[in-house]
Amino acid sequence: MRAGLNGLLAYTRPGATYTYRVRVGDIGHGVHMVSAEDQGRTSRSYYPHRTATQAFSIQVLLKNWDERSDFMSWLAGYAQWALDPNVSRVVFPFMSVSVPDRNFAQRGLPKSGFEWGAHTGMMAFSPVIGFDAGLSPGQPNATISVSSVVNTGPAFASGPAVRYFYPFGTQLAAAEVPQDYGLITPPALAPPPPRVAG
Repeated sequence: MRAGLNGLLAYTRPGATYTYRVRVGDIGHGVHMVSAEDQGRTSRSYYPHRTATQAFSIQVLLKNWDERSDFMSWLAGYAQWALDPNVSRVVFPFMSVSVPDRNFAQRGLPKSGFEWGAHTGMMAFSPVIGFDAGLSPGQPNATISVSSVVNTGPAFASGPAVRYFYPFGTQLAAAEVPQDYGLITPPALAPPPPRVAG
């Protein structure tokens, strides 16, 4: 049984909500004042327009390798869904972060990669996940208009370049170059318009 869980990460896919309970250590967040300044001969003026939420971060406390592997697998599942070019979106792929004990609730999009791999000599893990905020104070509606292109064309489904796209594709070594994409046939030029004798 995992004890001391004080935070919840969640994201919604069509038909289901995926949640993960975590121990949250440090939380970093702030608010930016969108404003303008003006200066006269004898005084200065400050014109606050509105507030905007800055990026935020959470530190997740993991007690052992099994917890770390499970959490990173959950994050990888989120990343694969959020970055999948073949998904037609009706909602933006935000992740909700809430820590009720600290009165913290925010939605955002992770802005950096997730750590993966072996770490020697460590018994506990504390990855920090940074987010770009998806809500601002006073925002009238939590929904964001999302447009989507259904990727059914050959450039997405079967194009030769697709195999090199992260996170699903093959990663090339430093000296490697993509394989030949084949010859690109330029479109035929239209014949010139007929001349009219005048």
